[in-house]
Amino acid sequence: MLLLDTINVDKNTQIYVKKSVESLEELQQEVSLSNEEVSRLEQIKPETDKKNFLSVRKILKMNGYAPGDLTYNEQGKPLLNDGKYISISHSRDMVAVAISKNEVGVDIELKQDRFIQISPKFTPWKPENTSLLKSSIVQKLTMIWTAKEAAYKAYGKGDITINQILVKDFFPNDTKTKVKVAPSEGEGSYYRISFMQLEDDFVLACCLPA
Repeated sequence: MLLLDTINVDKNTQIYVKKSVESLEELQQEVSLSNEEVSRLEQIKPETDKKNFLSVRKILKMNGYAPGDLTYNEQGKPLLNDGKYISISHSRDMVAVAISKNEVGVDIELKQDRFIQISPKFTPWKPENTSLLKSSIVQKLTMIWTAKEAAYKAYGKGDITINQILVKDFFPNDTKTKVKVAPSEGEGSYYRISFMQLEDDFVLACCLPA
């Protein structure tokens, strides 16, 4: 298995990053699936998505989990049967799985120019008001996006929009920041974000309680 990295975020949290380079047939031979997982796999159409689905199960197998140990709640949040928290993300052929004793969210994204076009939809930060190079603008916007996505997953309640996740400003070369999840009702929740660069083209964000 091409496991690119095992990242120890802290003593309770590990992230496993894998590239789905095997053929679909190879992956199917290397993992066992529960009946529910077989049904989920059959509903997935793109081959890359099928391979990423199987790569997640391969990472779980590597960590001693059996078929069926991973389930999903009504909001679609993944759950492990041993009480640990899990978060899953993929972008193109890259897969990231975070396993923690604490609430956790992970997101991985390919850096793309499209984040400049859609930035007004997810951040008040205005790229046109900066002197940063275009590459740094794309870097920062990808980091903001991944931070929000990871926080959404860590929060896990589904009653918020992306604009209710507030990201503390940072520089494109920073490795950490903080976020506040501010639902319409009730108190906000605070989290810390760790950023990592993968293969130059990908940004990964991990979100844990502050």
